[in-house]
Amino acid sequence: MSAAPASPVREATSPEAPSAAREIIRLDDVTRVYRVGETEVRALDHVSMSVQRGEFVALVGPSGSGKSSLLQVLGCLDSPTSGRYLLNGAAVEALSPDRLAGIRQREMGFVFQSYHLVPRMTAARNVELPLILAGVDPAERRQRVEAALRSTGLAGRMKHRPDQMSGGERQRVAIARAMVMRPQLLLADEPTGNLDSRTGDEIVTMLEALHHDGLTIVLVTHDARVAARAERVLTMRDGRFVDERRGDGGRP
Repeated sequence: MSAAPASPVREATSPEAPSAAREIIRLDDVTRVYRVGETEVRALDHVSMSVQRGEFVALVGPSGSGKSSLLQVLGCLDSPTSGRYLLNGAAVEALSPDRLAGIRQREMGFVFQSYHLVPRMTAARNVELPLILAGVDPAERRQRVEAALRSTGLAGRMKHRPDQMSGGERQRVAIARAMVMRPQLLLADEPTGNLDSRTGDEIVTMLEALHHDGLTIVLVTHDARVAARAERVLTMRDGRFVDERRGDGGRP
């Protein structure tokens, strides 16, 4: 089912991607409820969506709308209270903790607003960490780390620590680290939130290049300009989708 043009959708909408590629993500009627003391907080409220392999989807909405909670579920960092999450056709709730850890390590990349780099480690060592945890051979680790940092324009900064780098360079290291395991899905939570406009544009251009190479990307952002560069933009409010529209897909 193709996306509707920029117009409100029904409250019970189920935003779906174009059918040209195979589905990688599917949520069916997913709810996530947290308890804070005696208060029940419904972070996700009967959310249904699908993302096709190779799509670039942006999630937007006000603070507290459920965007980051949704990304946590998509990244297998949190579990729905009810509903079903299919990842590559497999029911996530049926997978063992070890299998989920393996999926997060090998099949997904994560990029966050605050970079999450290890301060005392060089850029190269930060990027190498996932490969060490995965037991990759040292010679292959070196090759993949160098390739990842070259691809993000940091060939000359491999031995620098995060405190010796600008915000944009730190985010490039974070992207290199996310991509070094060659994931099929990249989840980005406000990746330009700590950056000035020009540097943020550079980061989004890098994400667009990864998308054009076939990577599936789901990105959370408050920046309408960033969201517009995705193929599809889904707006959330109060834990639900309230609007779906097409982005410009990176067109100038």
